[in-house]
Amino acid sequence: MSHTQGPEFGKYEIVDVEGQPFKKALRLTCTSVPEKDSKLIAKTNATPETTPGGGVAKEDQMLLAYRFRLVEGGKDGKATVKVQIQHPESYKKALFAEATAGKEWKIVYMPFKGVKDATDIGIRFGYAEQVVELGGIEIINFGPDFDVTNLPYTSEEYAELKLDAEWREDAYKRIEQLRKGDFTVVVKDKDGNVVPNAEVELDMFEHEFQFGNAYKGAIISDEDYIKYHNMNFNAGVNEHVLKWAPFENKPESARSHVDAAKKAGVKYLRGHAIFWEKDFGSDGKTYLTPEYMFTDEVLKNKEVFDEKCRQHTESICTAFKGEMNDWDVVNEIVSDKKFREVWGNGVFKQWFDWAREYAGEDCVLYYNETGDVWTEEYHTLIQEMLDNDVDIDALGIQSHYDGGLKMPSELMGLYDSLEKYGLRLKVTEYSCSIADSKLQGNYTRDVMITCFADELMDGFLMWGFYDGNNFKAYSPMYDTNWNLKPAGKVYQDLVYNKWWTKDAKATTDSEGKATIRGFYGDYDISVNANGKTYTDMVAFYKGYDNVLEITLD
Repeated sequence: MSHTQGPEFGKYEIVDVEGQPFKKALRLTCTSVPEKDSKLIAKTNATPETTPGGGVAKEDQMLLAYRFRLVEGGKDGKATVKVQIQHPESYKKALFAEATAGKEWKIVYMPFKGVKDATDIGIRFGYAEQVVELGGIEIINFGPDFDVTNLPYTSEEYAELKLDAEWREDAYKRIEQLRKGDFTVVVKDKDGNVVPNAEVELDMFEHEFQFGNAYKGAIISDEDYIKYHNMNFNAGVNEHVLKWAPFENKPESARSHVDAAKKAGVKYLRGHAIFWEKDFGSDGKTYLTPEYMFTDEVLKNKEVFDEKCRQHTESICTAFKGEMNDWDVVNEIVSDKKFREVWGNGVFKQWFDWAREYAGEDCVLYYNETGDVWTEEYHTLIQEMLDNDVDIDALGIQSHYDGGLKMPSELMGLYDSLEKYGLRLKVTEYSCSIADSKLQGNYTRDVMITCFADELMDGFLMWGFYDGNNFKAYSPMYDTNWNLKPAGKVYQDLVYNKWWTKDAKATTDSEGKATIRGFYGDYDISVNANGKTYTDMVAFYKGYDNVLEITLD
């Protein structure tokens, strides 16, 4: 190893071991648990390159193998470590996977797909006060043509992901209560007389709940991408072109992406993001916010700074006024604060006021945040906004679980902790980039269930759904040949089977009423009586009386 990132929380050392195929092991000692696991990482100069300096290709299929054990401490009698293999500058990760072990040596296999030049290796171990030993660490690069499904994988067992887990029963009850309603149809003839024994049928064609994806340029011209996006989602957010600098540089590109998304079936559009106090994107060179915003001319003149912010808000919100259901007004403000380091948090009120003015009263204004939702600073920022009368409507919880999987009880606990703020919630950027497709499927199922079962939640959006065009190595739904993965099958089963109302039938009573219980959404309705048929489209949404009166001619 080369060094420990966060030496105040722990250390590493090389020790002798016996009875194993290796004679030396890496001993990791966590003496104080940091607030975030990224604060304690053992780093190494070793890389997954086949030849030093040769780099790693994004197509390479690789396998990490190691053995480890708990020496002392741990949590519930187990050691926890997480291995990250990433690009040293953009931090784009090829592998970000957690494993647990008891006192006996356990062998771990983790297949992973390359990210170009992801050569930086680290081991996170700040999950409990623990002493952990790892040995026999090896990375094998099989090249681009190897079938990764032939590689072994050590799948973690999580009690809360089992089908008989106790939390499920209550979640299912809440879904029945929160996501469904009684829809009443009253049938009359042209003279106003009620019509008994009329046959009423409802068939859902759109969900009120927002199920979506972060779409890319493929939404414009890739026929397969368009087809499968349309098949699966009613909501969408663009990954890049609606950020400040990209929009300002190419507004026509933003317009073409949004128009294409609507043609591909996206009913609920999210705008992402008006303000992100960050200069470069993950590539380290593409500006997310215009370069001039970081110059002294702007950052040392509040009047100039404010006017630049106002002009941008007016420009982008006006361009899409009436089209965007949501706008992320601020994004990732726990970690990115380049403007507020100069001007303070008071800028939030002005930013949200401008967003309201230019986007309109009906647009839902969001604060969107990363894994920092688990920190105290996140709660402090929300409360500060509310104390300062910031015109905020909702909180976007990004939900990138690409290694450290938060269990359903933890997710429900997070959502419950946000209830006191009186704001709507949405999972805005779900990802689960792990090679274990079975675990990915089980985890996706339960993240969706905990989301759908929460009263404040309005949507669940993925941050990419197809391996052939995805920010992370492993998307949830489709492989590079558009074959459904386990998580894709789970998603479609939940949305279109378990949470969908179709071919629901009832007959009107003596008062001409028929009541059908179903999920909130848009429906095709058909009424047959006395040889006559009436068809129409109707919306049954939460919060309305949902009584429809039909007159048969």
